[in-house]
Amino acid sequence: MKIAVCAGEKSGDALGQELLADLKRNNENIKIIGVGGSLMESEGLKSFFPIKEISYMGLIDPLLNLRKILKIRKNFINFIKKENPDIFIGIDSPSFNSGICKALRRDTNIKTVQYVCPQFWAWRYGRVHKFNSLYHRIFSLFPFESELLKKHGVNFSYVGHPLAKNLSSDSNQQEWKKNFDIPLDKRVIAILPGSRKSEINYHSKPLADFINKYNRENSDVEIVVALNKESDLQGELKKLSKKINVIYNSTQKVLAICDLAIVASGTATLEAAILAKPMVVIYKSNKFSNFILSNFFLKTKFISLPNILSQEKIVYELRQNQVSSKEMIEKVELTFKNQKDISHKLSLIKDSLLVTNSNKFSNALKEILVK
Repeated sequence: MKIAVCAGEKSGDALGQELLADLKRNNENIKIIGVGGSLMESEGLKSFFPIKEISYMGLIDPLLNLRKILKIRKNFINFIKKENPDIFIGIDSPSFNSGICKALRRDTNIKTVQYVCPQFWAWRYGRVHKFNSLYHRIFSLFPFESELLKKHGVNFSYVGHPLAKNLSSDSNQQEWKKNFDIPLDKRVIAILPGSRKSEINYHSKPLADFINKYNRENSDVEIVVALNKESDLQGELKKLSKKINVIYNSTQKVLAICDLAIVASGTATLEAAILAKPMVVIYKSNKFSNFILSNFFLKTKFISLPNILSQEKIVYELRQNQVSSKEMIEKVELTFKNQKDISHKLSLIKDSLLVTNSNKFSNALKEILVK
């Protein structure tokens, strides 16, 4: 069996790692080609191009780089056609991967799968009616998505979210605190400003303002900034780097030891929720991009996965101009006051996302090939 894959972002790379591990474990003679990051490469994938080449946030940044993105996609489609795999699996990045699936459905007999359902429930709901013409199967992460897909007759498999199985707060937190030079008697606020340079840049100044002001008034709290790599440290946060604790490539450990987190909207909010960590969620992007999304496309009431999955406001969300030191300080204090109640509500999310079948991907792909 030959499988082609494409993950265009860090979160997709993490999902792809579990997928490739399943496929390798259950198929002796399997060849996997395509695009992924360091985690998928650790499973033996040789990426056709670096995922940073297509990892852009919002509406404006992708538009500014559209010619480059389309050229990369065209070359990748030609590569897939030449290799002629049995199945192509697009991992998240639906805007990029849907174009690949469309071309493959039109020109080849290659089966197409989208791992992570496009968020039609949040914007452009009508897309759901085209899914069966694009994808032979969708791998759904969330229960509410599966219900909607079933309602519209879309071919899907509910696979749950690997974080529910892989993340645990039952760890030696005191030992990690020592390793990170964090005093054991201090409460910890973790700051996760994002995984893309563009979002880190937008969040940098208000977060630096928050750190400066909060540190002056709260000597019993240690603020820790978690980033993927040193090159992600930029803007006002970089100027503060000698005065604050910045930890690289240990996001999940930082979340595990914290009492509260300030998290950029995205997969990290789900990680915090699975660890039952109270949080304040922030989202700041290009003003024009945000205006277009908010006024013409976005249909969901919430922007953070914990609130979306629970269909209620469990954690505070700050958007655009609300992402200020004043608002963050206020919401952090309110979150600390309701810490136990918030933690309990977040703890209920994990069970709904847990699928223990370790062969779920291999079984689903065999079904697709038989059909």
